Amino acid sequence: MREGVLYQFIAWILLGIGITYVFTLTIGSSFAGFHHMVTENFGLGMLALVPLAIFLLIGAIISLIGLWGKFIPGVKKLANVNPEFSTSSTFVNLGLFWGTLLMLIGALTVMIVVGVFIMMISFILIILGYIGILLLCFKLNDFEKNSLYLAAGILFLIGIIFPILDFVAWILLYIALVESLRKANSQATQIPPFTPSPQPLA
Repeated sequence: MREGVLYQFIAWILLGIGITYVFTLTIGSSFAGFHHMVTENFGLGMLALVPLAIFLLIGAIISLIGLWGKFIPGVKKLANVNPEFSTSSTFVNLGLFWGTLLMLIGALTVMIVVGVFIMMISFILIILGYIGILLLCFKLNDFEKNSLYLAAGILFLIGIIFPILDFVAWILLYIALVESLRKANSQATQIPPFTPSPQPLA
């Protein structure tokens, strides 16, 4: 799961660039006049979406690799060990994985109208996935008593409105998982080996 978080951190950088690009493009088009841009510069407007599609495409692929191969299996293992993690596991699987997959499809079809609607649906699912991560962080904080999990969860919550904070949240979650792994390994080495007690001679 720790490596999966690292994948998400890298993917978020690319996705963040794409989202920032959209925001900048939207602000610019509002000054230029959206109707004027659509009617007279439609071709240029669609061409401007190509960099967005590239960033989202690469970011989504990296995110899917990390989610499917590392992060989701780790969360599922937690849910198998402790059912209290089952809700967060379901939300992460449904929201993050399928939302990111739809984002990938939307990026590939962004040049046509249907791609825009697919990306809108993907954003809704991704929000659901982030709610799952929020629940996961709070549960991990309850068990591990590590305030970094709590801080990451709060940042993920605020990040639904201000996505820039997700960047910091992924970093905190990664550090917290590293500390938990180090703590678990330390406790494992401190357990004395089992030596069977001598049996009385018959």
